[in-house]
Amino acid sequence: MSLFNSSGFERLQKTKDYQKFENNDDARNIIIGEINNALRQIIIFTPDLEADLYDKDSIREGLLKFCRGNRNAQTQILTGDTSEAIHYGHQLIRLAQQLSSSMQIRIAGDEYKNTGISFIVIDQKSFLFKPDITKHHSFGDHCKYQSAQLLDFFIPAWNQAIQDPQTKRLNI
Repeated sequence: MSLFNSSGFERLQKTKDYQKFENNDDARNIIIGEINNALRQIIIFTPDLEADLYDKDSIREGLLKFCRGNRNAQTQILTGDTSEAIHYGHQLIRLAQQLSSSMQIRIAGDEYKNTGISFIVIDQKSFLFKPDITKHHSFGDHCKYQSAQLLDFFIPAWNQAIQDPQTKRLNI
């Protein structure tokens, strides 16, 4: 049993006119636009930092601008595994090491690692949700209610997560 009821969450998409995406390029373009308009908080829940979605210069540049543009900006990334991302030099890991005061990556507890979902929430009001990480289908909207549902799932997972020692900045 999953900790997040994605079928109930997805059911709501049938009652609204969501933006739907069948590939990661279209979803990434929306994410970049939302990051560029973000004011305070970016939350990312991803099983493995999804290189095909997040390991892009445009994402790195948007997050860098966001974190440097506001001293209260916070980016929280919760993932299940960073080993492959570290091995391939994922840009979000390098960025988190560079911006350690405003960007953190944590490793989710075991009960959150195998949910099969992925999402990003911007400023607690807009989101992009992938109900199945093995597929490229996703949908998103500006909806505080559904953003709050995702945050209700994310916050306890974040609080139970541990700082990834492999993504910490080494001060020598």
